[in-house]
Amino acid sequence: MKLLLPMMLLVTLLAGCFDSAPEPPFSSGREGQKLLAINYLKPDSTYASIDTSSGHPAILFYITTVCPYCKAELEGLIKSVDSLGNTHVYLMTNSSLHDVREYEKEFKLDQYRKNFSLGIDTGRTMLKYFGIHAVPYIAVYNKDHILKQAFNGSTTTEKLRAVAAE
Repeated sequence: MKLLLPMMLLVTLLAGCFDSAPEPPFSSGREGQKLLAINYLKPDSTYASIDTSSGHPAILFYITTVCPYCKAELEGLIKSVDSLGNTHVYLMTNSSLHDVREYEKEFKLDQYRKNFSLGIDTGRTMLKYFGIHAVPYIAVYNKDHILKQAFNGSTTTEKLRAVAAE
């Protein structure tokens, strides 16, 4: 009996020394499908639609304007804006128009219109389509606008760029 406890402790310690298999990537169940032309309300109170014909990669980034993880992710994308090339990031939310306008000012998104669009998904299309339950939620589409991978939680800009290039 005295040896049982030390033996269990040794086995537990040794088990922690071996690498476990990496977790598979998050699956949205929508991989391989085409980009949706979601209509959204812009901060200037006009409507726009996601460009499904550009031939450039696209990232759909579902946020809430109060989420600290969403803010950190966006800060990382803005810092790396030059490396995004022609990739367009659509920031979608269901926050109020007032909050969206404040968010646009906070991150100075009007300076990055080539790569960023912010709007309210008034039809909750993205929310319903992906069944989003947590933010940040990021869906990465390649230049052919085929969904390559979705991320439920924070990830690196480098990883997003690599997936968009596939």
